[in-house]
Amino acid sequence: MQTNVPTTPAPTAPARAVSGLRSVAFSLLVDRALSA
Repeated sequence: MQTNVPTTPAPTAPARAVSGLRSVAFSLLVDRALSA
């Protein structure tokens, strides 16, 4: 899903890593809330 829209720059490596960490942390939180 890559669209060449000037207003939305391609995600850099750091941004990609941050989003990945965020999704992992969120999934962990959901897992804990469900198992609690």
